[in-house]
Amino acid sequence: MSKGFPTKIISEGKAKLIVPKLDTDSGEPIQHLRSEAPVFYNPVMKTNRDTAVLALRVYQKQTDHPITVCEPMTGSGVRGVRLLLETHEIDNIVLGDLSPSALRLARENAKLNNLYEGVNLRELDANLLLSLHSYPRGRFDYVDIDPYGTPAPFIDQAIAATKNRGIIALTATDMAPLCGVNKRACLRKYGGVPLNGEFCHETALRLMTGAMVRQAAIYEYAATPLFSYYADHYIRAYYRIRKGARRADKQLTQMGYIKYCPTCLHRETSENNMVTTCKCGEEMKVGGPLWLGALSDPMYVDAMIDDLENLTYLVDSKAESIMNLVKGEHGYPVGFFIIDYFCKQVGVKSIATDDALDAIENSGYRVTRVHYDPRGFKTTATASELLEVFKQFKK
Repeated sequence: MSKGFPTKIISEGKAKLIVPKLDTDSGEPIQHLRSEAPVFYNPVMKTNRDTAVLALRVYQKQTDHPITVCEPMTGSGVRGVRLLLETHEIDNIVLGDLSPSALRLARENAKLNNLYEGVNLRELDANLLLSLHSYPRGRFDYVDIDPYGTPAPFIDQAIAATKNRGIIALTATDMAPLCGVNKRACLRKYGGVPLNGEFCHETALRLMTGAMVRQAAIYEYAATPLFSYYADHYIRAYYRIRKGARRADKQLTQMGYIKYCPTCLHRETSENNMVTTCKCGEEMKVGGPLWLGALSDPMYVDAMIDDLENLTYLVDSKAESIMNLVKGEHGYPVGFFIIDYFCKQVGVKSIATDDALDAIENSGYRVTRVHYDPRGFKTTATASELLEVFKQFKK
């Protein structure tokens, strides 16, 4: 069947896929070529889809019935095809898109992988598709929101279209607003002020989670992060929603603000957004309101890691590396530090990561690497205590 544009066949996970063939000889930036393609497919987001497979498999093991799935912005259909091929039994999956070309390609990809049953393709706006499934017997167990830019306009309908105890996955690629380049845009979309500092990618996850928690609470649902991370140019999070006003109220108690001093690197959490003076005498920046609770459930992440033995093609993948680091971050204070910032503070050349972390641990503090930055770490030490540790290297 003619697609009306050049295509090629690739493999991802267990799937074979027909995707647009880009004119890489044109000299145009690859991201521009992908965004201008008749149907969107981004190989960089493979890790995103890998984690979707793992997260859904764990959820399926925790339920006693075949599940229903919705991806309202399916593009080439790669995520839906992979979920059908690589997870346990899915009773029904609905793939939507406004682009007729995308739906035609998604249908071809389903056929290419011998998926003739259980796939429903809908040429509908994402929010309209979700709203049509917001009645009690029409809701989904798993809804995956993976837009170009912010997921904020789709959170409301995603909640309405998800069953009690179901999972909603959100991706955000609008890192400029979330990391403080455009604060007004962040406030509009996520309801909080961002922080432009070394731990801005963690703050971005907390802003998106805060938006999710608040919106779910409107409907008396508690949204709990199961697994969250930052990679490449996006943030990604999986939330379980559970009905109950008391549960929702409890989640709201974990909302608050982060106060940060870019001069001495001190940071603290607060229930209020009053601008305060740091102990070093400088005015502190304030970010929020945002989520201050755990960004991942260690038991859920453990189950995802354990399931890798059944998906050997994902062993030693980027997804596995991220999950292991995320697991190690649990239980540490909000925010993380970067080694090079302290090297600059004390006036020493770059210190090897292992040497720096060993020095922190030998000084009596707990410390762990983070997935956000190869030179980043979380610790029980404060910024002022870390400064004293790093002064050892000056000697």
